[in-house]
Order: sequence, then structure tokens, then C-alpha cells
Amino acid sequence: MDAVLNTVGITCVRDEGPWLLDWIAHHRAHGFSHFLIASHDCLDGSDRLLDALDAAGIITHLPFTPKAGKAVQWQALRLLQDHHVYRDADMAMFFDADEYLVLTEGATLASLLPEGVEAVPLRWHLFGNGGHAEWIDRPVTERFTRSGPNGMPVPLGHLFKSLHRPNAFDGLGVHRPKGDAIWAFASGAKAPEKFNTMAGLIHLLGVPQNEERAWLNHYSVRSVEEFILKSDRGLPNHVRKSVDAGYWAMRNFNTVEDKRIAPMLDASRSARTALAAFDTLHDICVSYHRDRLSRLKKDKEIVDLFWQCELMPTAVPPSGARFMAHIEMLKQAESKNTDG
Repeated sequence: MDAVLNTVGITCVRDEGPWLLDWIAHHRAHGFSHFLIASHDCLDGSDRLLDALDAAGIITHLPFTPKAGKAVQWQALRLLQDHHVYRDADMAMFFDADEYLVLTEGATLASLLPEGVEAVPLRWHLFGNGGHAEWIDRPVTERFTRSGPNGMPVPLGHLFKSLHRPNAFDGLGVHRPKGDAIWAFASGAKAPEKFNTMAGLIHLLGVPQNEERAWLNHYSVRSVEEFILKSDRGLPNHVRKSVDAGYWAMRNFNTVEDKRIAPMLDASRSARTALAAFDTLHDICVSYHRDRLSRLKKDKEIVDLFWQCELMPTAVPPSGARFMAHIEMLKQAESKNTDG
């Protein structure tokens, strides 16, 4: 752990209590010294769990009430970026509670941001449900070990979140902080000027992946039951976008076995054991979601979604040619929408 550094993990949650302690434990074990967590509209007991973690000095909890009709995540970002915990940090990263840091042997957060580098993009690596329909209350890093392959021609597989120095930027963003700065890739190679200054560039298509020393395992679907709960909860950064069978199809990649996070898990388990004092609050959150799941599974539309997910056991990465054809169709569609 980079104990001498003030390294802050930042996120925004609603009703994600069952997964919080595992996420915090993993990242405490591997370089994050503190967490700044916003929450809103919690019904499952997440807010009480976060309050207890705050009282213990493990996190700083920032509850808020979002305004209707606007993306909740962006509202949270505006609150979080002005907080002294973020502004005083040596390093920080805004990422979600289904995204887990992976470091290769010898890599640390400090080594990813050496002197003269102000930010590094950590690429998403998309994990599927691995055939699991039922939700088991164990860490996602242990349950899901199948993913898409490196370099697959799927845009979502090349989005990233950003480990960065807060004092080099104007504020937080979902994928990259706001402002121009000096970036390096997770391989250690310096980023070109175009990448340093293009605020809208939030993917790493074309950037070599095999030499990356760190990335984020993205467990965006989990088991089918957990996906049903996610569908019920909705997305924080898209007011009108549904978490439906299409969402599942675009993320449920199980093409290869990927256990590269395994060397990190013993330390993560030890860090989770150190949080045992919060297990009662964790269990309250789990019970809420199990009850909610039982009620949801009595709704025919939910049962239909459950069945659709089971009938789509894995997404298949497209060929490079099909990917380019898809990109061309997107460009034409966007152009038509702009013209009309």
C-alpha cells in the first residue's frame, strides 16, 4: 500500500449496500487510503452503513438529495469535486462500485503516476455472468472469472476511468477529470498531446493493451438476479436509459477465463475481515435486496427479462470488419440526426 500518499477512491451510490464492503476492502488493500462516497435516496440501509464507516474514519460520506430530471451522477460530481477530501488528495479516482482495480505484479498506484505525470486512464475489462443466475453474497472478484478478450473490437471494452492528481484539474468527470494535463498510459508510455487536451476522448481504441500494468475489472452485469436488481435501480448517469436485455447483451462477455486479479485476493480478504464490525449493517442491506428480489420475480415483465438473460448466455465479440461496419453506420446515423 502507498501509505505515505493520500489516495482517495470516489464514488456515488444508491442502494448498493451488499457490495460496498467488498469494494472498499479490495481498494483499501491495494493503495487507496480513504474514500469519498456520495449517496442518495437509499432504501436498503446503505446510508446507515456509510454513516458507520464515516464515523470510523474509513470513508467520508456525503449524502445528498438530487434534483429531478437531471443525471444524478453529474449532480454528485459537482458536490464531490468541491469537497476538501478530494481537493487535498495526492491522487484520486472516480469509479463505480462494480469496478475493481487490477494491478500487475510490482505495480502500485504511485508507480502509475510518477513525477511529471498527472493522470493515467485505466481501461475497462468487461466481465460477464459466467453462467451464474443466482446471487450469492460473496465478492464478485471470486465469483466471476470469465470476460471478453484483450483488444476485442467493442467500444465499451475500451472506455476508462482516470487515476489523477486533483491539483492538476478543474474538477471531476465520469471518465476523465476536467481540464488539460499530462497523461501517460498504463503501460508507462506517454500519451500524445491529442489525448492530453481532448476532453471528449474517453476511450483507448488503438492504444496497445497487452503492456498495461493496471486496469479495471468491470462487473457490470454480475449474476442474473443481481442484474434484475440493477435493472430495478436504474443508471445514475442516464435519466432515460433502461437497464434491459440490450444492456445485458452489450456487456455479458464470457469468452475467456481471466483470473489475473487472483494474486490480489488474499490481501482483499484480509481487508474485508478487518471490516467485520460492519457485518450487521451489511446483512441488513442484503436482506432488503433479497426481499426486493422476491417481489420483483412476481412481475411478469421481470420474469421475461430474467428468461431473456438466461437465453443469452454470452455476448460474442465481433470481427474487426463487423466493428468497422458498425462504426460507419453510427456515423451515418449521427450525421442524419444532426442534419435533421
